Amino acid sequence: MMEAYWLWWMFAVGLIVVEMMSGTLYLLAVAFGLAVAGLAAFFGVSWPVQVVLAALLCSVSVGLTHRWKKQHAEPAGRSNLANDLGQDVQVVSWKDERNARVSYRGAEWDARLADEAVADSSRQTWRTKDIVGSMLIIQ
Repeated sequence: MMEAYWLWWMFAVGLIVVEMMSGTLYLLAVAFGLAVAGLAAFFGVSWPVQVVLAALLCSVSVGLTHRWKKQHAEPAGRSNLANDLGQDVQVVSWKDERNARVSYRGAEWDARLADEAVADSSRQTWRTKDIVGSMLIIQ
């Protein structure tokens, strides 16, 4: 029969392989707990202690991973902002000197000139600088 530490390590490696395909980091955290339990098994720690150690470390590492991801997450609604910044938009019509309707991604959007932008009603192509709610800020 295979030693317990090999089983722990095989499951840990299996989770690492699956993690490489998912990119969530949670499976890596669980794999850490399993690998440490395998290390405990290697040094002769009893089976119940291995299981408790794996459960404890998996729980703690998943919790720490969740906390880290939450702290480093993009603000809600701004995760795809980088894809929209610097893109060209076409003015459909001007509402007033600083507000316009523009065509972008196949739809019409409300747009406002950035504070530093100089109004020019003859200019038809502008670039996105920011998005505030559903309004494009252009310059």
